[in-house]
Amino acid sequence: MCDSQGHHYNISKKWQIMKQKELIERRFDSFRFKKASHEIVKYEPQYYDENGAYQKDEWTCFFDIGKEYEGKVVTMEDYLDIENRFIAVTRAILEAAGCTYVTLGYVEAIRGKVVKEGMRVRVQQIDHYIRLVLRGKAWIVFINSSKGVQFDFDEDVMYMHLFCRIPDEQLREIVESRGLYLDPRVKKVVMCYDDRIEIYTFEKKQ
Repeated sequence: MCDSQGHHYNISKKWQIMKQKELIERRFDSFRFKKASHEIVKYEPQYYDENGAYQKDEWTCFFDIGKEYEGKVVTMEDYLDIENRFIAVTRAILEAAGCTYVTLGYVEAIRGKVVKEGMRVRVQQIDHYIRLVLRGKAWIVFINSSKGVQFDFDEDVMYMHLFCRIPDEQLREIVESRGLYLDPRVKKVVMCYDDRIEIYTFEKKQ
C-alpha cells in the first residue's frame, strides 16, 4: 500500500513485517557477503521530497488501468509500456551479472497461480513471472546466489528492489537507457549473516 504522501520509504512493505529469522528460514540467502540495495522505479526523481515521498499524482499499479490521473485515463498500453521496461531492465541486469537462471527463492502465490518455490527459471523465460508479480497475481523473490543477485517487485507502486554487485555507474546506464530510474531516494547496504540481516543507510540521493 502507498503511504499518505505517495510511496513507500523503506525497502519493501512485505520485508518490513517479516522477522529477521523468518527472512533466513524462508529460503533467503544465508551466506555471508555485502550487497548493495537499489530501488528501480518509473517515477521521475525530481518529484520526490526530502523525506523520500513522491509528490506527483500519477498511476502506480496494474489496477489503475481505466482510472484518471491529471486529466488522462490510464490505458493498457500505458501500463504495458512500463511493464515491458521493467522486464527489459531485469534481463539486462541478469545478463550483466552473468546469470543464466534465477531461483524462485520465496513465493506467495495469489489467485490460484501455480508457482513453486525453489523452481529454477532461465533468464529467457523470466518475463512471465515478472508479469505475474507486477499484476498482483503472485509475490516472488528471485535469487541467483552464485552471482550475488536477489530482487523482488512491489506491485502496489511498481518498485523493483535489487541486491547485486554490479558497479553503480554500469547499473545506472542499464536502468536509465531503458526509461526507468535508479535510486531516487535513500541508498542502503545490506549485510547478510547466517543468523541475521543488517541494513545500513549510507547515502542520500540529491
